[in-house]
Amino acid sequence: MVSVLTAVHDPEPEHLAACLASVLTQTIVDHEHIVVDDGSQRPEVAEILEAFAVHPGVTVIRRSESGGIVTASQDALAAARGTFVALLDHDDVIEPDALEALVAALGDDNDIAYSDHDLLRPDGRRATPFFKPDFSPERLRSQNYITHFLVARRDLVERAGGFVDGYDGAQDHDLLLRMTELSDAVVHVPRVLYHWRQAPT
Repeated sequence: MVSVLTAVHDPEPEHLAACLASVLTQTIVDHEHIVVDDGSQRPEVAEILEAFAVHPGVTVIRRSESGGIVTASQDALAAARGTFVALLDHDDVIEPDALEALVAALGDDNDIAYSDHDLLRPDGRRATPFFKPDFSPERLRSQNYITHFLVARRDLVERAGGFVDGYDGAQDHDLLLRMTELSDAVVHVPRVLYHWRQAPT
């Protein structure tokens, strides 16, 4: 099973709905979506989460107050049941076969898989694709070039310590650095599987 982790805090409702739908329609059968609402105030967000929570495999956890993205992500990780963990922001979308492609690339020998990504403009157009190099620990130490999309073995995420307080905004890079100190079995899938939304905010 793949556990997709998403921390939610007052995104545009239509962007959140698109994000959740992109996970719901994945071609891989064995997956779950753990969504942690980190104290969102917009009633539309609550309505969308309530509507999606009825689907099998979708778990919505509501925090009464915002603890920040690290706290929300750690809550999601604690609730995850999958062998693999995937990280997805609350307003981004993934290709229908994104999970299937990255899990296939992991196979039996790899611990982390990542894909290329592009930007999703406010007008809905996709632009500025980032065709990434294969794994480079030197580059990762100076730039989080991996960012999105990432799937890792859950036991590696946990051995690395999960998400750590004090790194809000850089929590994924911090986690990647710690994971790659433990394993260099990292594979690159050269396909744009993740669409990173650009927004005025």
